[in-house]
Amino acid sequence: MLKWITGLVAGLVLATSSAAMETAGDWHGELNIQPGVSLPLVLHIAGSEPDWQVSLDSPNQGAFGIPGSAEKMTDTQVTLKFAAIGASYEAALEDGKLAGTFTQSGKSFALTLARQSEEGKEKAKQAAARPQHPEAPFPYTVEEVSYPHTSGAFEFAATLTLPDGKGPFPAAILVSGSGPQDRDETLMGHKPFLVIADHLTKAGIAVLRFDDRGTAKSGGTFAGATIDDFSTDVASAFEYLNTRDEINQQKIGLIGHSEGGVTAPLFAARQPDVAFVVLLAGLGVDGTTLWAEQQRDMAVAYGLPNGEAIYQAMRVFAEQVIAGESPQAIEQDLLSKGYDKATAQQYLKVVANEWGRSFLTYQPEEVLPKLTMPVLALNGEKDLQVAAATNIGGMEAIFASSENEDVTLKILPDLNHLFQQAESGLPDEYGRINQTFAPQALLIISDWISSRVGE
Repeated sequence: MLKWITGLVAGLVLATSSAAMETAGDWHGELNIQPGVSLPLVLHIAGSEPDWQVSLDSPNQGAFGIPGSAEKMTDTQVTLKFAAIGASYEAALEDGKLAGTFTQSGKSFALTLARQSEEGKEKAKQAAARPQHPEAPFPYTVEEVSYPHTSGAFEFAATLTLPDGKGPFPAAILVSGSGPQDRDETLMGHKPFLVIADHLTKAGIAVLRFDDRGTAKSGGTFAGATIDDFSTDVASAFEYLNTRDEINQQKIGLIGHSEGGVTAPLFAARQPDVAFVVLLAGLGVDGTTLWAEQQRDMAVAYGLPNGEAIYQAMRVFAEQVIAGESPQAIEQDLLSKGYDKATAQQYLKVVANEWGRSFLTYQPEEVLPKLTMPVLALNGEKDLQVAAATNIGGMEAIFASSENEDVTLKILPDLNHLFQQAESGLPDEYGRINQTFAPQALLIISDWISSRVGE
């Protein structure tokens, strides 16, 4: 997914601790990030001195079994550290509860944990359910495959699913969003690419999904890669499918989600043999505008004031990054505008690099008109990371002046960035939703592809 940051702590995952046998068991509580925004946490403590086993669940983020270490254990005081997430928790056992402070990324929050009841355990189990995730045996062929990058420098690890029956089959390559993603685009317990692949393969469309470079089982290095580099990863997948006898080489298309809606068209613009392109939360505005809108919309949704000031500050920030200004100068400018040091440094870490400059300078009006194949673009109405109105509106304007006569653009009501049925559209809601990918969106995709490349 496209990266987002607000003045809040992003991606918080938390833990708690145990000081004596009285603290063994399961504990739960909520980390209040700001009024109206909280993150449920579940702490598991087992064992005894000196071999305590501590783990943490963050159900809304789909994170379970995060390991913790006990730095201090007494009858009344505990200190836990969670190295994997760069966090610590210090608490005292008071009136049967663990009351203390959770610290991560330089920010501290009060956190009180109470024992989890059996009813609470059952609710947590239901909240973590992902009913759309398919399970074996599958009514199609599943192959674990590998293939080289076009440069020959490293190999990708991937899964190819082939429909039941006799080929050759039309095929789709799934292209993930920003950040190192595995082949299922796993996020907060959801595996959207697994669900999409299952649905399409049952509909007679072969699907290739791959671990990003330098991620999971794929070789190469993720850090330092630009959107152009990632487009060569799409080229590598395309070349591989062209070597498979089971695949109809005239009917290989791309499905890109979020930043994949940038890298997929970058490749397709160079390769007219691509049979179709599906953009899921793809971009119809330039990278700088997307970044500024994203930070503004997210902040306003979390209740922060001065949305327009945030938008303007983020445009200036993007321009400074593109111009190559020093991180120190950019940080000082953000501090002068009221951003705290931890948030300023997080912005710089995410965007002030080669990837960030390549993304911020992306211009869809230079890429999308070069797509000569059928194009389907879907955006969720409640997407706060890639705003539907401006991005679909931007695509409408771009394609209106192109020669491509087979372009379908849709805004899907009530769907968020992951194409789940949502209430707020906020990222901290993703993990609370059992649905991984709205069935109506799956049907739109499969029906549209079948109508273009079906037998």
